[in-house]
Amino acid sequence: MTPAAPEAFADFLGISDRRILVTGASSGIGRATAILASRHGAKLALVGRRVDALSAVRGSLHGDGHLIYEFDLSDTDGIPSLVNRIAEDFGGLDSVVHAAGIHSARPLRAIDTDHLDLVLHSNVTTGFMLAKGFRNKRISKVRPSMVLVSSVMACVGQPGVSAYAASKGAVSAATKSLALELERDGIRVNCVEPGIVMTEMTETLKATVGEENFATINTAHPLGLGKPEDVANAIVYLLSDAASWVTGTSLVVDGGYTAQ
Repeated sequence: MTPAAPEAFADFLGISDRRILVTGASSGIGRATAILASRHGAKLALVGRRVDALSAVRGSLHGDGHLIYEFDLSDTDGIPSLVNRIAEDFGGLDSVVHAAGIHSARPLRAIDTDHLDLVLHSNVTTGFMLAKGFRNKRISKVRPSMVLVSSVMACVGQPGVSAYAASKGAVSAATKSLALELERDGIRVNCVEPGIVMTEMTETLKATVGEENFATINTAHPLGLGKPEDVANAIVYLLSDAASWVTGTSLVVDGGYTAQ
């Protein structure tokens, strides 16, 4: 049998014309995911708090038909309506990537209930409400999937980030149950657990922990600190038809951090 021509495998991801909502799209992993998905022909709905930053990202996308939505995810009760509005504007919605969230390095002695509420609300509650909106049976979907962004802090310990680790552990745990619950609607749910990736958020962490401690964090990643594109590659894979038999999993993308 003659092997198939290489071009026959060019679209093995199968996300061309897929309609994808990305939160946290103005920077970091969200921005990198949107750009990569657009290269594969997807249509993006970029969600964030800063219109100027979202507009800049849209200008970096391949193709046309991409939309931007200024929205503060702290308005959790409004998230399902936002998802429905995006689906109406797009004529349907096929995938959701939840890359928005906050990182918090704060020792236990400095944690109070307001801080805990903020971290859990930002990193956990928002994902549940996105899933609730996306599940709406009135939304037209094509091989739907959802990817949440967790962290390696969900599976390893580190001093000073207990609240953050708890929130990301909740994301990873919820992924499994959401995958089973939404399977009846044909929706796959997965998450990625990145190590330290050089983003604007990481620069804040660097300033918080100091140069010496940050150097130790860098050394703890055998392949070095990651780039947003490293995580975006994993996210787009999980969204794609290439991952059609993958649901309820947490994919670690950490440059070997958890291998030690």
